[in-house]
Amino acid sequence: MKNSMTLLLSVGIALFACKKPAELKKETLDGEKSVGASIQSVLPYNWGSVAIGGGGYVTGIVIHPTQSNRMYIRTDVGGAYKWDGTNQKWVQMLDGLSTIRVDGMALDANSPDRVYLALNDGVYRSNDLGVNWTKLFSTTYDGNGDLRWIGECLAVDPVTSTVVYAGTRTDGLYRSTNTGTSWTKITTVPNGTKGVRTVVVDPATTVSGRSAKVYVGIPGTGIYVSTDGGTTFAAMAGAPTSPNRMQVVAGKVYVTHSTGVTVWNGTTWTDITPAGGTNKNYCGLSIEAYDPLKIAVCQRYGTFNNPLYRSSDGGTTWQQMNTASLPITKTIEAPWWPNSWFSSATSSIVFDPLHHGDLYYADWFGVWFTSNAWAAGSVAWETRIKGDEETVVLTVAAPPGGVSLYSGVADVFGFRHDNIATYPTARLYNINEGFSIAYCESSPANIAILGSSANDGTGTILATSSNSGTSWTTRTLPSGVKLGRIAISSTNPDKMVYIAGGSAGAVYYSTNRGSSWTAATGAPTGSVNAIDVWSKDFSIAADCVNGDDFYIYKTGYLYASTDGGATWTQKNATAIPNKNSYLFVAARPGTAGEVWVSLDGNGLYKTTNGGTTFTKVTALSTSTAFAFGAPASGSSTPTVYSYGTLSGVKGLYRSTDLGANWDQINGSQTFPAGVKGLAGDRNVFGRIYVGTGGRGVLYGQP
Repeated sequence: MKNSMTLLLSVGIALFACKKPAELKKETLDGEKSVGASIQSVLPYNWGSVAIGGGGYVTGIVIHPTQSNRMYIRTDVGGAYKWDGTNQKWVQMLDGLSTIRVDGMALDANSPDRVYLALNDGVYRSNDLGVNWTKLFSTTYDGNGDLRWIGECLAVDPVTSTVVYAGTRTDGLYRSTNTGTSWTKITTVPNGTKGVRTVVVDPATTVSGRSAKVYVGIPGTGIYVSTDGGTTFAAMAGAPTSPNRMQVVAGKVYVTHSTGVTVWNGTTWTDITPAGGTNKNYCGLSIEAYDPLKIAVCQRYGTFNNPLYRSSDGGTTWQQMNTASLPITKTIEAPWWPNSWFSSATSSIVFDPLHHGDLYYADWFGVWFTSNAWAAGSVAWETRIKGDEETVVLTVAAPPGGVSLYSGVADVFGFRHDNIATYPTARLYNINEGFSIAYCESSPANIAILGSSANDGTGTILATSSNSGTSWTTRTLPSGVKLGRIAISSTNPDKMVYIAGGSAGAVYYSTNRGSSWTAATGAPTGSVNAIDVWSKDFSIAADCVNGDDFYIYKTGYLYASTDGGATWTQKNATAIPNKNSYLFVAARPGTAGEVWVSLDGNGLYKTTNGGTTFTKVTALSTSTAFAFGAPASGSSTPTVYSYGTLSGVKGLYRSTDLGANWDQINGSQTFPAGVKGLAGDRNVFGRIYVGTGGRGVLYGQP
């Protein structure tokens, strides 16, 4: 779904693209030629998500109190979704915005189509179920920050749609009395050290046409209450110091907090923490709308199988789920999910107010659901992750023939995608971070991967496979190295080159598929200046024809080896620009000696003679990511793709004539989670894979 501004921008792009462009200025360096180009058209492309299935942190759930199937989730880096009850899937709402990290949500009980979100740069409102958005005011949030799993920091008064509250991260509490048109800071509420993270409104009594009582939770400070409709607040004596979530039911305030569960009955605080679970951090909290004695809570730790509890007597007694006395069954949609992924760093737990016993919870990897939380025997849980694609992509690679795509992904390593419409059957490798994937051009079932157990490169491993990742052989890297990049000869999978990560990272070569390594001579050091897996220094490429030829780019120069990586020579005498931020080096399929270097803010360059001279592709003033793909029907010329800037317009572009002319192909599809890598499908003309920083892998095709 896109907002109206995005649609107008897209129309503008299309109209602009139909005009004949002015002659482009040609910039020339010594030994370098320039190639101008024109925008041919804005091509219609269909866009979707490569099916992975969850994989990212869902930090909250809200359900409308009167409208069936009005359910929303927020994620830390992957936007916000609404539930499509007809198709039983989540639908992303924020692809048309420039920021998608969500720190809070609220629904309007009296205006069912209205949704409020706290995004990183402020508070937004949609009046049409998340199709279009209006920014209401600017303030600082942190959807990927500490305590993102608690809340909600936004609230709409159930008595009147005109009154909205916004707790902020750094500037206390604000109130609007005109549906968000203007805001007033409530000075009697402190910000504390961690911000105002929870706001709940009690509609039992009113003043001046709005609810009289409002409660706000400030982690590390306590709970403040207003009895005059949110005009002034005072600290509640005896309240939990670090509240996580709160709910008001029948005049009582229930609170989960850093050491338990507590309820306020109007005069007294009472501890109702489950026996055996005292002095634990509780986060998720929900109370059945039809029976306030029925409560569910959960603990929150950065682990798996965090305890879930239910009580049918108002918290006097509790039953812990997933135990011998109250077992559960699990139905998991994505076959690659480990069975241990239940209640992982659980953030939110919510009863559906219109369907008794329906209970949802959100955690590190997705959403779970049971239709009978009060079952006397086993409680049946199932995932609800269809449409929820929230992985952070580190790299993508598309080989010719066989496998459609390989993805390297933060936290869950990555996948082999035989069919982009179905969930992978397993992770590509059983380690957390997958940051480098290489294949043999002439024998693409031979692949190599680099991964690590932590994002700083701790526990870096190299593994090789001769059957597209069905089975693996773990190899030995040179002593003391971590992170880096791997490349495989285009004709001999026994020959590989490894660049160690870091500012002094050296280059090594192997002739036995990584069983042993030898330091190269003449190679540049530090060409993968990575301190963690987020580095986008993809500085090495294997020639796609000559199996002994490899290329490394470093600070304006291309280095080449013609002996399998043993010795290296600087090729160009005159430097091209350095990378601006991202760097992608790619060899042209089917042609020896042709290498393209994508330098982000400093544009796109290519050499057809192994690096001796370079040509600048002047049409693109920036090229953040670059990839080759299958040629058009009847042609042997590979398609090139770049996410860059052409004639002042940032977008995704495609050329079928090696950069002479370009088509814009993203249309109204935007990439608010960022473009972290591209891979053109080597078997299907026109299909492009986009690795994002929180929306998984997107794909587009004509």
